Amino acid sequence: MDEQLFKIFDEGAQREGTECEKWDSRKEVFGRADVIPLWVADMDFPSPAAVRDALVERAQQGVYGYTQSLPRNRQAVAGWMKKRHGAEVQTDWILSSPGVVDSLREALKIFTKPGDGVVVQPPVYGPFFRVTEQVGCRILRNRLINTDEGWRMDFEDLERHFADGAKAMLLCSPHNPTGRVWTQEELQRVVELCNRYNVALVCDEIHADFEMPGNHHTSMITLEGAQRAVVCISATKTFNLAGLRNSSILIRDERVRADMKKQLELDGLAGENLFGMMAQRAAYEQGEEWLNGLIEYLDGNMRYVESFINEHIPEIRLHRPQGTYLMWLDMRALNMKQEDLGRFMVEKAGIGFSGGTGFGEEGTGFMRLNAAIPRRYLVRAMEQLERALHG
Repeated sequence: MDEQLFKIFDEGAQREGTECEKWDSRKEVFGRADVIPLWVADMDFPSPAAVRDALVERAQQGVYGYTQSLPRNRQAVAGWMKKRHGAEVQTDWILSSPGVVDSLREALKIFTKPGDGVVVQPPVYGPFFRVTEQVGCRILRNRLINTDEGWRMDFEDLERHFADGAKAMLLCSPHNPTGRVWTQEELQRVVELCNRYNVALVCDEIHADFEMPGNHHTSMITLEGAQRAVVCISATKTFNLAGLRNSSILIRDERVRADMKKQLELDGLAGENLFGMMAQRAAYEQGEEWLNGLIEYLDGNMRYVESFINEHIPEIRLHRPQGTYLMWLDMRALNMKQEDLGRFMVEKAGIGFSGGTGFGEEGTGFMRLNAAIPRRYLVRAMEQLERALHG
């Protein structure tokens, strides 16, 4: 990695006092303002210089009226998908949305009606449950299986849900919080089952760009038979732009795309945020070197955490993530109730994790660690955790 890039990531950004949820909400969320915040899934690194330069230049124009959506914006998305994921995406397949969660909810609206069953795969990102309930659908739990080799899908159970009449499936790929990068074979099997039982497939690929070394993310947009799939991506996670609210939806099927466009317009979610659009375009066009350095730094962070836990706190178990910058820590051997576990981490260890039950009841006894932070904080967190557990 370029030495200057390493320095940028290792120093990080000063976020306290910047209206930052992750740092400035610690007192409200955890009851004390001095915990090391390893919870909210954004990063404590400044975005690429090209993004900041583009935003500053646009801000200096001084007028922020209605925004024209230029072909260049969609070309930037298509170019990024080709460059990073080998995906041939036509620009007319691309729609815009304020955020991936909004896209998931809007997709369920076009594919389901109240009372229909929607398959989710817990433990999974909490809003999957929320958007399913918001549209009046039933949650069908296709629980992931934790094996010695890592997390895997239960395809027999998945097919049972489909055979029983499920109408849609929300797929998290790469998976949050387990960090699994599904193989092409696994994803192709999901597609084949969805087609066999006429189940709509909606994919959250917001973590797609975080492929750890030795792993390869396959975008659903590239798979045979997935023409009707709704694929949700965003530069916000990759380049730390979440506060700018901008994402993209990729849909090959013309009719599904028209239905989605109509639904977005109906709910007032069509169009692009001026600064989100500018940031996304600059990131996709000029941010690749920064991202390559980031992934190398994140991989080092997660290897450090894995090594420390294995050596010093072996009662905590984990599978090093194949993708994302999130680590799913199995703390069930500590024999604490979830509420007591969270309190212990805050009061005794001084760490603010994301509690496991936020990802479904299947997360009981787990904590999610966000490793997208300068390494010195992870060193402190691990040392504090060891002292809290072992004295």
